[in-house]
Amino acid sequence: MSEPDTTRWTFLGQSCNSRYFEIEAGLLAAVPQVGARDDLASARDNLAFQHAYWRRHGRPGAAVVFFDNMVSQNKDARHVYASESDAALMLGTALVGGTMLSRAMGSFFLGLTRPRTPVKMFKDTGAALGWCRGLLAGAAQQVAR
Repeated sequence: MSEPDTTRWTFLGQSCNSRYFEIEAGLLAAVPQVGARDDLASARDNLAFQHAYWRRHGRPGAAVVFFDNMVSQNKDARHVYASESDAALMLGTALVGGTMLSRAMGSFFLGLTRPRTPVKMFKDTGAALGWCRGLLAGAAQQVAR
């Protein structure tokens, strides 16, 4: 998988290792820098960015993380994402990766951690967006009840 086409998305800013875009209301794209490494500090920076976005908008949301640019994610980063995600703000995270390395890192994360919020790995953006939109629709139905 190559770099995602972000031309139709709204650029929001960046963390220490990723650029963030709004795909649509409540749905973020995180595009790590090429060669990005994820550790304790970057994981906390990424979660802070995401949580701040959803707080500003007054509703929970989902994120699509394009994992192909990542070259490593250490255990501290995995622990942060699994244990510090605010379930009141984060409906779920879709990991999109097509390279052997990104698929291995995603599988490693999913195999070793029990995140507070749903995390699922996808090979393509369309499937990831569909899953995230389902999470958003489910949350909207809960509010409507």
